[in-house]
Amino acid sequence: MSTINIYKFGPVDKASVTLEKDMQVFIGAQASGKSTICKIIYFCQKIRDYTLDFLMDSEQFAGSHKNEYFNNYMKYLTKQFTGCFGKTTHMRKFQIEYQFGEKKIIIRLNKDGYVRFWFDDILKNRIENLIYDAAEMFQSGVDRDKLLSLIDNVTALALMKQQLQRRLNDLFENDLDIIYIPAGRSFLATMSEQLQDFSISDMDLTMQEFVTLIRKTKSKFGNKIPEIVKDYTMMVKGQINNSAVEMAYDLIRNIFKADYTSENDGEKIYFDERHWVKLMYGSSGQQEVLWILMLVFITILEKKKNFFVIEEPEAHLFPIAQKDVIGLISLMVNTTGSRVILTTHSPYILTSLNILLYSGKIENNQKNGEKPVIPKSLRMYSTAFAAYKVENSLNETENLEDLLDEESGMIRTDYIDEVSTITNEELERLLDMEMEE
Repeated sequence: MSTINIYKFGPVDKASVTLEKDMQVFIGAQASGKSTICKIIYFCQKIRDYTLDFLMDSEQFAGSHKNEYFNNYMKYLTKQFTGCFGKTTHMRKFQIEYQFGEKKIIIRLNKDGYVRFWFDDILKNRIENLIYDAAEMFQSGVDRDKLLSLIDNVTALALMKQQLQRRLNDLFENDLDIIYIPAGRSFLATMSEQLQDFSISDMDLTMQEFVTLIRKTKSKFGNKIPEIVKDYTMMVKGQINNSAVEMAYDLIRNIFKADYTSENDGEKIYFDERHWVKLMYGSSGQQEVLWILMLVFITILEKKKNFFVIEEPEAHLFPIAQKDVIGLISLMVNTTGSRVILTTHSPYILTSLNILLYSGKIENNQKNGEKPVIPKSLRMYSTAFAAYKVENSLNETENLEDLLDEESGMIRTDYIDEVSTITNEELERLLDMEMEE
C-alpha cells in the first residue's frame, strides 16, 4: 500500500491519497488544489527516477568524499522539488508524507523556509548503499577508460543503469513509469516547428519533463498508426494485443477525426491520403488532446505499465469525444495494468465514467450471446476506482470529499447535476417573476 499525506501545502490544508486504485478522479473549482495534489503525487513517485538520475551522474561523485555523497543526494532532491514547485520561503510550514510498504519519506519546511527531506533508517541505508555502489562503479572504470572502446563504455553504462533501475523499483515497490500530462498542452502544437530547438529551462520541472518526453516520442510517429503497428509487429519480439490496438485506433479516429504523423518537414494532421494540414493549424481540440491519445496508444501498443497523471482531458472537446477519451483511457488501464489519475471540470467526463462503472457492475453477469452495451475491455469497477471533490478549506479539515456512492458504486449524481440544479432553480425564480408580472 502506497499513500501520500499532505498538510498545509499551497491551497491544500489536509489530504490523504492512496495510490493503489486503477483510476482516480479529482474534481473541484479553480484554485481548489487539484493540480497541487496531482503534482505532489507525481513528484513523490518521481523520487525513484530522480535517484536514478543522481546515481548515473558521475559528476556527483567527483571531488567529494564518500561521507558527503548522501548530503549531495539530499541537495539534489531539494533542487528537483524547487524546480517543480518554486521557491518555498514564502510558504506555510507544510509537511508531505510518502509511505510505500514499511518505508517512508517526509518532505517538510524548516523554520528558515527551506525544504528538507527525511528518510526512515531502512530506506536511508539502502539508498546509501546504492550511492556507494554507483560511485565504486564509476571510479573503478576510470583506470580502464583507455582500454575500453566507446561501444564498451556505452554498453557498460546501459547495463549499470538497468541494474540500478531494478534495485530502485524493488526499493520503492513501484515498477511503473510515471507520466504527467499537464493542462495547456496546445502550446506544443503552436510551437511544433520549434519544439526541438526552444529552451525549456524557464519552465517548471513537470512541464520540462513533459516536453522532453514528447521530443523523444515524436520519432515513433513517422507514419500513420496502421503503418506503425505493422512495423512494430515485424521488428519487435512478442505479441501485441491486436484487439486492444484496433479498438484504440478506432477510438483515436473518432476523437481526432484524422491521422497524426511527425515527418521531416513537420507534424501533420491527415484527413485522408491527399488532404492534410500542419498541426499548428489544427483545431484547438486536436491540439489539446493529441498527446493524450498518442501516449496512451504507445502504452497499449508496447504493453507498458505506466502511471499517468492527466489534467483536464476534456479541454476543447465535444462531449462525444470526451466520452471516447475516457473509453480509450479505460482500455489502456484494463489491457496494460497502467494506473491513471485525472482532474476534470466536465460533467460529461463524470457521466462517461459512471456508464463504465455501471457496466462493470451489471454486464459481467450477462447471458452468453447477449450483445454487450459496453465492451468488456472498457468496463470499470468501483473496487478499483475513486473519485474526490477537492475543496479549499484552509481550516485544518480534510480537503477531499469522497464522491463514490457505496450502494451504486458510481460517482454521486448530486455532484454531477449540481450546476444543472443551480441553473434550474434560477430559471424557476425567473419564471415565477414573469408569471407575477
